[in-house]
Amino acid sequence: MRKFLAAVLLTSALTVPAIAAEDTLKVVSIDVEGGGGTLFVTPEGKSLLIDTGWPSGAGLLPSPDGAKNSADRIVAAAKKLGVSKLDYVIITHYHMDHVGGVMDLAKRIPVDTFIDHGPNAEHLKPGEVIPPDLAGGMPDQLYPKYLETIKGHKHIVAKPGQVIQIGSMTDTIVSSDGVVMSKPLAGAGQPIAACDTAESKSTKADGGEENTRSVASLLSFGKVKIAMFGDLSWKKERELSCPVGKLGHVNLLIVTQHGSNISSNPASIADMHPDVALMGSSGKKGGDEDPIKLIKASPGLMGFWQTHESFAHPEWDGDKNAIANLNPPAGAVAEHAKQMFTVPPDQGHAIHAEITKDGKITMTNDRNGYSKTYTVK
Repeated sequence: MRKFLAAVLLTSALTVPAIAAEDTLKVVSIDVEGGGGTLFVTPEGKSLLIDTGWPSGAGLLPSPDGAKNSADRIVAAAKKLGVSKLDYVIITHYHMDHVGGVMDLAKRIPVDTFIDHGPNAEHLKPGEVIPPDLAGGMPDQLYPKYLETIKGHKHIVAKPGQVIQIGSMTDTIVSSDGVVMSKPLAGAGQPIAACDTAESKSTKADGGEENTRSVASLLSFGKVKIAMFGDLSWKKERELSCPVGKLGHVNLLIVTQHGSNISSNPASIADMHPDVALMGSSGKKGGDEDPIKLIKASPGLMGFWQTHESFAHPEWDGDKNAIANLNPPAGAVAEHAKQMFTVPPDQGHAIHAEITKDGKITMTNDRNGYSKTYTVK
């Protein structure tokens, strides 16, 4: 009996770290095929979803994991973390890969508060013809549906500099509706040498006015800072970081605009010089060469993770252990190459992060269980 009791006490002692691990902030970069969909769950069980992926019929085919649309994958990720209600949903902007899933999502899981930048600012021009692939997916078409969806819910129009407390996580809005915050955050304010480069000063397309209006968040949990900027444009990134950086060092960067080459201004990356980067791309959307090379070359970067391998340029990718969804056979890719939204069905694997207040970030690939812990300063 004494031996039995001693074994029980020893087992109990050994389980203490596992219980302590529940004090972590959990982050899931959900595979919504190059759309936006990132879930945060605090130790208190408070939840924040940033963006809702695509509408049904775009961006995601029915696949072996049973998902028929982005909402399916988001709800599955929430349930896996014990979330039965979303406390906050931020819609960074009204492009269809970010707001498109909200109508389906609101039917599947309760939402308490919606946050956005205010009215849609990207409008169809007189006589403009909508490509068949984008039918019903323009901001002018989706915004009224969004307004109908959020009726009866709490609603916050985000303002630059605004602070929103979500359990033990703080969300500071650094840009919204095309206006960046006016003062540097604590610890920031240093001159950024990259501001003086021709590349940073160069002009790039913004990909639509709504990108410039994106709600950009700097999330804080203990000593860890997480940057999540939606599709914030090249010029707005520069405004946030030039001539002095308003952001300062970031521990986890969720790469802006899926790693597209019209974001990730060198001044912005130099300002944040992240410890770990996570890129939510798809096989055929985002994940461009220039931002990948720039971020990987950032001094102090310890890890680069991504939701998808690139169909066209797998050579740009890094360690396949840190990629959630690998490419299917080349023939399957070629079959879908000319269609905008169709892709070979995949399993919808996600990248997870568990973050402690004292500065440990554990990244895990749910495709293969590969995990790595980074200790940040």
